[in-house]
Amino acid sequence: MRRHAWVLVALFVLVVAPAWAATEIKLYYPVHLTGPLVKEVEAIVADFHKANPNIKVESVWGGNYAENMQKTVAALQAGSPPDLAVHLAVDLITLRDLDAVVPLDEFIQRDGGEKYLAEFFPGFVSDLQADGKTWAIPFQRSTPILYYNKDLFRKAGLDPNKPPTTWDELLATAQKATVRNPQGQVTTWGLTIPDDIWLLMSFIMQNGGRTSSRDFKKVYLDEKPAIEAVQFWTDMANKHKVLPRHRTFPQSVQDFAAGNTAMLIHSTGNLRFVRDSAKFEWGVAFLPKHKQQAVAIGGAGFYIFKKASKEKQEAAWQFAKFACSPEMQARWNIGSGYIATRKSAFDLPVMKEYAAKLPQVLVARDQLPYALPEMSTHDNWKMRNIFVTTFQEILDEKYTPEEGMKKAQAEIEKILAPFQK
Repeated sequence: MRRHAWVLVALFVLVVAPAWAATEIKLYYPVHLTGPLVKEVEAIVADFHKANPNIKVESVWGGNYAENMQKTVAALQAGSPPDLAVHLAVDLITLRDLDAVVPLDEFIQRDGGEKYLAEFFPGFVSDLQADGKTWAIPFQRSTPILYYNKDLFRKAGLDPNKPPTTWDELLATAQKATVRNPQGQVTTWGLTIPDDIWLLMSFIMQNGGRTSSRDFKKVYLDEKPAIEAVQFWTDMANKHKVLPRHRTFPQSVQDFAAGNTAMLIHSTGNLRFVRDSAKFEWGVAFLPKHKQQAVAIGGAGFYIFKKASKEKQEAAWQFAKFACSPEMQARWNIGSGYIATRKSAFDLPVMKEYAAKLPQVLVARDQLPYALPEMSTHDNWKMRNIFVTTFQEILDEKYTPEEGMKKAQAEIEKILAPFQK
């Protein structure tokens, strides 16, 4: 009887053990507009659970990119960071300086090494690398694109199939498309751009300017190309009055979808929102060029945290790899508008069918040959806050573009001084 009982106990353990052995990991992730994008992330998690019943992912929406980073830093300070998180490429140096994350090279090597990385678009990988190591793999990546309302183009006497391709054309088109009432107040803006330095980086790059050094210790905001780029943006707002000041990311894309602005410079990551919300004919195009065609790469990747156990790190890698597979990236592209990071995702039948119905989805991908890394430094969020605050003060005419950019340069240099050693 005693031996029979032990056999029953052993059988019970064998049956129940997999449930006990499930590895649980915590994932922090950001999206600007909740609703559909949160559901898309949760759907990827649900599919992962079906394919990997031995791993449980607790997914936590952390707000927008900045809020999600604040959440992670607070968790680090409390001694309980996530096991896996989606953070911006420009957060890499901060996370590394905090000794918070592990390089992924061992995981990558096991799954094919350089051959595995070569399956991603190169620009999406390079800005997630530093010191010869890869610190994250690309998940939700983006570039700014030009959205335009073809119906408003027609009303303004513009060709709905010819969006502006240069800065001069952008200003001229915005002037023609801006509508004012008899009192001179704007009722429809010609162009809307959120006050965001990621978008401003593209203008600086288009003017042949530099953003930050490769060692993340310097910025070049006081150089002539950067000042001229800010002058052009400021003139559109204050001199020509075709661009509203101080619109946020969510406000500006909602303005476009509501038909309140003829053009919008914004992330491809909101293409789904425009697709589902706009009640007019619309198109997208490359950002207009100036001295050169250029656009700043944006978006985020999966980082694995150092404090996680080896078991949790392994589970985190399995989820990150799953979410970045061609099939999941095609689904994410269709569901969000973020560019599928895997080249082969665009060869899948589901993606080809979607692109045939909505060719706008291919514009951001086709713009990638002109994409350059966004400005990134040590203590990145402190630097960004100084820059965006100063930029808004320039828009409010508290400083000229030259005065403001030199002021921002000086303040950021003080922040970066300890890292010059």
